[in-house]
Amino acid sequence: MMPDSDHHLAAGQPDLTRYRRSDRKRGSAVADTTRALREAIFDRVLPPGQWLREESLAETLGISRTPLREALNRIEEEGLIVREPGQGARVTVLTSEDMVVVYQVRGSLESLAASMAAKNAPLEDRERLAELDGLMSEAAEAGRNSDFHDLNIEFHRTLGESATNFYLRRMLGTVETAIRLFGTRTYTVERMREIVGEHRRITEAIVAQDAEAAAAASVDHADRARRATLERLLES
Repeated sequence: MMPDSDHHLAAGQPDLTRYRRSDRKRGSAVADTTRALREAIFDRVLPPGQWLREESLAETLGISRTPLREALNRIEEEGLIVREPGQGARVTVLTSEDMVVVYQVRGSLESLAASMAAKNAPLEDRERLAELDGLMSEAAEAGRNSDFHDLNIEFHRTLGESATNFYLRRMLGTVETAIRLFGTRTYTVERMREIVGEHRRITEAIVAQDAEAAAAASVDHADRARRATLERLLES
């Protein structure tokens, strides 16, 4: 049942103090607040379904209501929050059906990106993808989940950039935001090793300028990621 306005306004608000910047530059309040809210949602400090109280958020982030409201508008555009008429705003809740669609879209977009990268990627992007492959392998073997998570995000961002197409990169950014809402920050060593192998096939195809193989490897990776995420959600 959806909580009424009195209930959710009285509910406790998570402490976002650690996302507050002490070195905020003049004119950066909106950007800093957007980043803080986005990271709090990705970290699940603001979990799916959490109602957002402007007064509490403004206080804990050390800002006024005006930049906070602009930041909320921005993350609403990114799909991270939804506004309920007469209720306020809350963190987006995604279903398993949403997850299936998001990964299908990711597979389609990244297969195109990988194909284009095999043809167009600058040398530095190819080298960075290979470097990330090695760093992720090291993190996987050492069980460094946090490092692996960050490197995984960078790998997909670099893959999108290597296609050298603004619109494709922008669409991939939207999909990646949705995927991070599923909260995959912890992997088993086995899954980390699988991801390394999947990324390696993509990278090797791009380096070899084999567009067809790069596209196929990207579709396969998205499909395996979808299945792994679905299994995790069903187990939770």
